[in-house]
Amino acid sequence: MSAPQRRRLPGLIALTIGLGATAVILAAVPSAIFDLDRFSVAKETVLLGTALLATVLLLGRIEQVEMGVAEFCLAAFAIWSFLSAVLATNHWLAARSLGLTVGGTSLFYTARFASERGSRRFLIGLLVLAVVVGGATGLAQAYGWSSVLLADSRAPGGTLGNRNFLAHLMVLGIPLAGWLLVTAGSRLGMWLAGVAASAMIAAVVLSRSRAAWVGFAATVIASVVVGALTRGSAHRLPRGRLMVMLGALVLGALAALIVPNQLEWKSASPYHDSLRDVLNYHEGSGRGRLIQYQNSLRLAARDPVFGVGPGNWLVRYPQVATPGDPSYAGSDPIPTNPWPSSDWIGLIAERGVVGTLCWLAWLVALGITALRRVRDPEHGVGALAAIALIVGLSVQGLFDAVMLLAPPMIVALAGLGSLLPATRSVVSVPVSGRRSRMIMAMAVLLLGFAGRSAGELIAIVTAGSGSPRSRLEDAVGWDPGSYRLHILLAMRMPCPAAEVHARQAAALLPYHPWPRRLLERCR
Repeated sequence: MSAPQRRRLPGLIALTIGLGATAVILAAVPSAIFDLDRFSVAKETVLLGTALLATVLLLGRIEQVEMGVAEFCLAAFAIWSFLSAVLATNHWLAARSLGLTVGGTSLFYTARFASERGSRRFLIGLLVLAVVVGGATGLAQAYGWSSVLLADSRAPGGTLGNRNFLAHLMVLGIPLAGWLLVTAGSRLGMWLAGVAASAMIAAVVLSRSRAAWVGFAATVIASVVVGALTRGSAHRLPRGRLMVMLGALVLGALAALIVPNQLEWKSASPYHDSLRDVLNYHEGSGRGRLIQYQNSLRLAARDPVFGVGPGNWLVRYPQVATPGDPSYAGSDPIPTNPWPSSDWIGLIAERGVVGTLCWLAWLVALGITALRRVRDPEHGVGALAAIALIVGLSVQGLFDAVMLLAPPMIVALAGLGSLLPATRSVVSVPVSGRRSRMIMAMAVLLLGFAGRSAGELIAIVTAGSGSPRSRLEDAVGWDPGSYRLHILLAMRMPCPAAEVHARQAAALLPYHPWPRRLLERCR
């Protein structure tokens, strides 16, 4: 590889990831019958395409792939997830979840490569821009913007489709904006980063997402405590920069509380009520989460090694749902959410103990690296930002699904790959001499996941409003693994044609009662 190529490659990879992050956050399609999937599937398709392009660019130029402890743990997590997916009940859902894992792993490594070679500020700046764009759609919705691409029932979610999802992403973006503000080389850059942080915290406040509020508080506490105990780079920062960051956050929060919006909360004091119920697990959604967590751990106990398979919590949860479980509505065609209300519960239920330990080891390896770099004049600020990002990711994941979604995946993994420098290599895989085979293998793998995701997306668009029925028949040809489409067709078609789709639905989700009811109708 020539010298000019070596200089251009990191910037090109950073541009690919950064623009891809914005596209992931904005991606959505209108649909009357697909609720969350019209957002999540579109975003997963774009993420996989971004990972494919960035990975091929990287493998086409480097001489060897080097992995430190963090990269090795993340790779082990992806490999274990693959083994778990092979043993899963529903391989369609397993492939979808596994694709997100593989794509995120690729983005972490490619982001670290680009940042180590001079594109750190460029990439983090693009990631912050992507988060701000997503937050702007939520703020616009809160103040009156309406579009078919938005989900009005969960406002202000913007193009994330759900206010909780939007808030989780904003909390992950704030440490990146803080890094930009503190390290900015000009006043303009500092003020722009401050505006970004203000917009993010305003979206967090307006969302009334308790998990995001707790996650943000945890990031602030972690940064302050680590900076104080280690007497690291925070003590050498200009106080003016820290005051600008603090002021930006305070002003953003106050603006969200004071400026009238068009959100239709049922309570007369919505923000006070949410703050009061932050840790209320005796009633409401908090109690429902505890029941779901307990039942999901029973599911994990049945398959402690490999788990039930990526994406298969939805498939197997009816086996452990208890009477009165608010997470399970047996009378509905789709009685549960697509994901559990916790990353950590989802990990141990779907990937087993080993997979969960691999993910935890990855976070611990990053955390140790960050703690060791806090005093480093070059990487100290990035280390504090990385600690805040790790804590925000982990704490929010205790209460909600965060890393099971594409936008947090690309922002968090690319952000962590950018903030922290690579550590000493423990595994080195030569690329030269086998370049074409490695490129082909990764391209086939990621292209397969992307193709599968694109098929789901085309099916959603093809189905439209679900009328006439022929649209559903065309759509299921693009996505044969869609339980929703098979159920809709079984409900609308006469027997015995309905029986075919009911049997397909029963094969996809064998523990759900609705397909059996449809089959009984045809007997």
